[in-house]
Amino acid sequence: MGFPISDVLTDESIVSEFTCKICCNLVEYGHAAYTHCSHVFCESCLADWVARSSDPEVLAEAAMNGEPARGPRCPTCNAGLAGEGKVAPLQTQPLAWRLLGRVQVRCPLHDSTSCGWRGDLSEVSAHLTNSESHLKGQDYAPSNATQNAEALKNQGNAKFQSHAYREAIQLYSKAISAAPGVASYYGNRAAAWLMVGAAQECAEDCKRAIQLDSGYVKGYVRLAKALVELSDVDGAEESLRAASTRCPGKKEIEEELARVRLLSAHLAEGERALHADEPARALEMFAAAARVTQCAAVTLGAARAEIALGRCDGATRTTGAVIRAEPGNVRAYAARGHALCLKLDFDQGVKHIREGLRLDPDHAECAGLFRRMKRAGAALDRGRTASSKRDFEAAREAFTEALEAAKAPVHSPFTASVLAQRANARLRLKEYDASLADCAAAIASQEDHKPAYFTQATALLHLGKPQEAEESLAVLLKMDPGDETVRRHHDKAAFEVRKSKRPDYYAILGISRVASVPEVKQAYKARCMEWHPDRHANSSDEERATAERNFKLLGEALEIMEDQMKRQLYDEGFDKEAIAERVEAARRAAHRGGYGNGHGCGSGGGCGSGGCH
Repeated sequence: MGFPISDVLTDESIVSEFTCKICCNLVEYGHAAYTHCSHVFCESCLADWVARSSDPEVLAEAAMNGEPARGPRCPTCNAGLAGEGKVAPLQTQPLAWRLLGRVQVRCPLHDSTSCGWRGDLSEVSAHLTNSESHLKGQDYAPSNATQNAEALKNQGNAKFQSHAYREAIQLYSKAISAAPGVASYYGNRAAAWLMVGAAQECAEDCKRAIQLDSGYVKGYVRLAKALVELSDVDGAEESLRAASTRCPGKKEIEEELARVRLLSAHLAEGERALHADEPARALEMFAAAARVTQCAAVTLGAARAEIALGRCDGATRTTGAVIRAEPGNVRAYAARGHALCLKLDFDQGVKHIREGLRLDPDHAECAGLFRRMKRAGAALDRGRTASSKRDFEAAREAFTEALEAAKAPVHSPFTASVLAQRANARLRLKEYDASLADCAAAIASQEDHKPAYFTQATALLHLGKPQEAEESLAVLLKMDPGDETVRRHHDKAAFEVRKSKRPDYYAILGISRVASVPEVKQAYKARCMEWHPDRHANSSDEERATAERNFKLLGEALEIMEDQMKRQLYDEGFDKEAIAERVEAARRAAHRGGYGNGHGCGSGGGCGSGGCH
């Protein structure tokens, strides 16, 4: 709803460009919208138009009529308005904005108050709230105070409908100054306060309105809404019960009372679930409560449930928003500090909890949390220091103390990290089974916690279980294929798997690891006599198969053991296939290097002496 066109004094040829084609009034100054197709509308009018255009019932009806679902369109030219940048405040067009502000108008209350003021559209709000300008200071005179207050209230209503809530508050305040004994003026201002998030001011105005008129139903309803936004759900329910007694049978009061009771039930069940260690159920209840209101009690309840589930990032964001809105909210500081500590940011976490204690030194929850996090953080620091000094027994004990002190949720980053660090300390102490247990718990806490996977694989390798180590790291590699560190650990485990599956050529030949080449050949001849297939021609099928297999392995063993390079690679852990690949790679490298260094065809008896044609 814009400024009445009947009160515009500027020539119509200029004003027509600023006339809202929806309400047919001059667009509201300070709340005008400009479309990409160069049309101007009141922001509230266009918002309502877009909402109606996007209504599912309207879209369904269009579909039934065979019309395409095109989304919101410009009321003037039918251009599409969906998408970023299609609609912007008129202030983004400086010239148009200045021209609108300079449109000449008269006081919109001139009919009811006989005010003779004339001026720029941009000065209307200042005029209406200035006693010296409006009626030249006579607006409080007993003879016209009531009439003028009502006119100011009506103008405030118009601003409220245009979503210009701050200006509406100014006009309602002016009406109250002129006629302070009217309950509806306080009630209307309370509604505007609520729309700008000033719940405390709303509650005060509602209480004043109820004092003036004990049967003012809207005052009770708005008071309950304000108390809910202030997280005083019990107070809201008590107020509505009293209102139901004073104004029996009022539908608005009964509906609001049912809403508040439902909210109270959700909050109570959420708190019960939290204390019963049922965070998923608690989060479900607080989410249901959030559909009724977004007050701090609901937001912090959901944040605490997320912390209990280990979702510290989301809890950090939501508690931060509560602190910005309510800098004195102790529970918000406690919850945010807890979440930060569980993200291993103990400096900031303890700082937030300490600030909560400064606001309320007697807050038991905050005090207990402060002691736990201080102790856990100190123990964690000691564990890390001991690990760096290779005092792994002290590190193990410190990490255990940190876990006991923090009482952290199973799925929190803190739990996963400290378990993984204790697992590493136990690995260094050769407590492999205990290390594996900690790794499994850390991975159960955070399924992608890489240090736990690395320690687990190392422990499994020490226990002679390379296949399990490789399978564990394969899971991690699948989660993050691009991580080179993960790939390196996986390749190492895969190498150990291949190493464990290769034949033991020393055992096959029956020689020691320091046997010379002649000793290798001598052992080979002796073993060949034992396993030559001809010697087993009359044996059973199974015995002949065993002899053939062992005879073949003797040939492989001789090939590897009599070649210095191949034997060295075998001793390093490579299997037959890998050795062949390395030898071939070395041969190709030597071949390339020979040409580059002037050997082969390029020297002595090379191409020039007829060696290459």
